[in-house]
Amino acid sequence: MIVEKSDRFKAELEVIVDYIALDSVSRALEFFDVLISKINKISDNPYIYRKRPTLKDNNIRELIYKGYTVPFEIDTKNNKIIILGIFSQNLWK
Repeated sequence: MIVEKSDRFKAELEVIVDYIALDSVSRALEFFDVLISKINKISDNPYIYRKRPTLKDNNIRELIYKGYTVPFEIDTKNNKIIILGIFSQNLWK
């Protein structure tokens, strides 16, 4: 499966990385690198990740990394994983 990152995810990730970089550029780069590596591995076994608690759709899952939630959709019809966004404690809509 192909992993596709939405524009929303890219914009939200940029804000997070920029915020971390205010404290430490090296930690921001490490956060980015490790997160992208984990995201790219989702396609190996996407159904091991937890379901979104508020949804009944089995194809909407989420990766948790360092307190951040990365919701994604498993699009079996098009054989791809769509990374929808990233958030921390704020509510994601």
